[in-house]
Amino acid sequence: MALSPQDLHRIAQSRGWRDGRVEVFDTASGKVTVKGLRATRHAARYHLLNGVARLLGLPFLQAAPMPGGRQAQQTEVARLRALHGVGARVPEVLHVDEDHFVMRWLGQDHLGDVIQSHHPQAAALWREAGDALVRLHAAGQYLSQGFARNMIVDGAPAAPRLAGLIDFEDDPLQVMSLPDAQVRDWLTYLHSTLWMLPMPEAEADARIDAWMAAESPAVRARYLQACRRMSWLRFLPRHRRFGRDTLSLQAAAAAAHRYLQRHTGAPTSD
Repeated sequence: MALSPQDLHRIAQSRGWRDGRVEVFDTASGKVTVKGLRATRHAARYHLLNGVARLLGLPFLQAAPMPGGRQAQQTEVARLRALHGVGARVPEVLHVDEDHFVMRWLGQDHLGDVIQSHHPQAAALWREAGDALVRLHAAGQYLSQGFARNMIVDGAPAAPRLAGLIDFEDDPLQVMSLPDAQVRDWLTYLHSTLWMLPMPEAEADARIDAWMAAESPAVRARYLQACRRMSWLRFLPRHRRFGRDTLSLQAAAAAAHRYLQRHTGAPTSD
């Protein structure tokens, strides 16, 4: 997919991505997404979270630096190109300029919204996204922010499919190992989906078991460690009036507790 000089000029002159940071354009070659620079962020905002992660002995909870500006753009472009190079479903980078870059448009439907709406294909899409994570990790790669909001669904076909993954402005390998970054993908993915997943617990548990069985021993060990540390959060209230964050933590912790019971054969501490 190549952009014409006319399209590049129209994009460069637009106020849309300057004011709103992200803008979608119709071009002669198809739809594209333009992303401008994010304001620079101060590293001090991450010190507390990183300190807690070290205190708990869970390095994969560390925040990856998100400096903004050109550095963030360079990081995202490099990550997108690396992921595209191994066949991952990410937007193809089409053009890079000093204050913006252009990538292929994937769509506007987020997996989180699709699952929460209880779409008839929600469970199938949840499985497809998890399978994509397994393949990504097998290729030696990882995400940046593995939340369902960063997974785009193509809703055009009769049977919707996962169109791709977005948002790579930070690089977790700056502060953690590859297995840590990969297990963080699972924690963020499950945290952002399990609480609203229209699927029986036993079926979801079986799928998590299959995904972990396909992962490296290092990732499985770290996931088990995370399950031990977060299992007690299953006692959080499950009522919607306590908010989405509480519901999502409770559901992920309950799944972690069940995983421990299946894979250690011993009761967990309350």
